[in-house]
Amino acid sequence: MTAPAGLSRPVPTGNLAQRFQQRQKILWYLSMVFIALVMILPVYYMVYLAFSELGKEFVFPPGIIPDPIKFENVLRAPEGTATPLWGYAKNSILYAGLGTLGALVAESMAGFALARMRFPGRNVLFALTVGMLIMPFVATIIPKFLLFSRIGLVDTYWALILPWWFGGSPYGIFLMRQFFLTIPREFDEAALIDGAGPWRTMWLVLMPQAVPVLVALGMLHFAYFWNDLLGPLVFCQTRVCKTLPQGILANYQATWDPQWAMFMMSTVLMVAPVAVVFILAQRRFKQGFLFSGLGGR
Repeated sequence: MTAPAGLSRPVPTGNLAQRFQQRQKILWYLSMVFIALVMILPVYYMVYLAFSELGKEFVFPPGIIPDPIKFENVLRAPEGTATPLWGYAKNSILYAGLGTLGALVAESMAGFALARMRFPGRNVLFALTVGMLIMPFVATIIPKFLLFSRIGLVDTYWALILPWWFGGSPYGIFLMRQFFLTIPREFDEAALIDGAGPWRTMWLVLMPQAVPVLVALGMLHFAYFWNDLLGPLVFCQTRVCKTLPQGILANYQATWDPQWAMFMMSTVLMVAPVAVVFILAQRRFKQGFLFSGLGGR
């Protein structure tokens, strides 16, 4: 059915239109505040417990500021309730640092090959890479464990690092390919005239322009490796390569009555370096996605 001629939906005009827009803005801001509170409150409660004294975790209502504030928890938490966390932190730094470096190198090379080089099966390889984006990473854990156990690399750093040195992540490859596609091919042609091959063109001409994308990818990878618990639980069985999340978990499980203040402070100290790096480099992080061609999609 159609509306009778001359009858139409009234359009707000003048002051009525302004009030309608103001209400829309108010609703939008209120929804954003609600989402922010949902995300911030758990973090705030974690920090609140981290600076509280033992036994305050079950006090209700919890309060706004810990009373008293236990600043000494910052020094006590790394010592651990059962085992110190310093050795675990060193292992996490090695794992996150070497894993991030290897992933960036592998993804840069694969992205360059898929974007700038012509070879048979290139489109098929790219389609497989995109298809692996929907594959859960846990599906490859058992095959990797069987492989590394056969060659004697279980309970070493290499079981955690090598998969990233020889493949990276599908998302990283996709992101680097998208970035290289945005660079005009005149750069490659100019480098070829100067006698540079594909290898030198990649490292000397294109990679210096990829710094924002590498920073964004590096931050994502480092945060993943730093917080990774499942991988080290599968491949690291002794303290030789156990990481910081494993150390925090071991201290939590050491007693029947967990010391929640120490547990939360350990978590805060683990999260703080990544949060500080992200805050300092968030401009580069945003540029990485804008320069990759994904910012407006």
